[in-house]
Amino acid sequence: MLFENQDFSSGLKQAGSLDEHIFRYCEFAGMQIEGGNFTSTFLACCFTDCEWYWGLFNTAIFVDVKFLNCTFLGTGFSGVRFINCEFENCSFLKDNLGGKCAFNEVSWFACTQKNCNGLEQEFLTRDNKQSYIS
Repeated sequence: MLFENQDFSSGLKQAGSLDEHIFRYCEFAGMQIEGGNFTSTFLACCFTDCEWYWGLFNTAIFVDVKFLNCTFLGTGFSGVRFINCEFENCSFLKDNLGGKCAFNEVSWFACTQKNCNGLEQEFLTRDNKQSYIS
């Protein structure tokens, strides 16, 4: 299902609401999601002050997406593609059992990060000359 120009500041009814959809020009703010599998495509969206705990982003696609002040706790990213995305003041932290965020077969192209915690090493260890830390 296509969601276009929608404001999800009041959140979503359940984590599954982000599974197998296309979101274009949507705003997400203040969401706190625990668990869930996210396989959607996000085009020119913005996530502000959102928190994911034990989420699994599995083959999700993010194009021209901004992440502002977001927190990811023990979140897994597998086969995800980030294209021309911006991360600002985001944290990728361990969950309450000490599990780190995992990045497996993630593709980064022309992405930037500023004042992020836990994403720096991911950018540095990949052979992504188009991704930058500022």
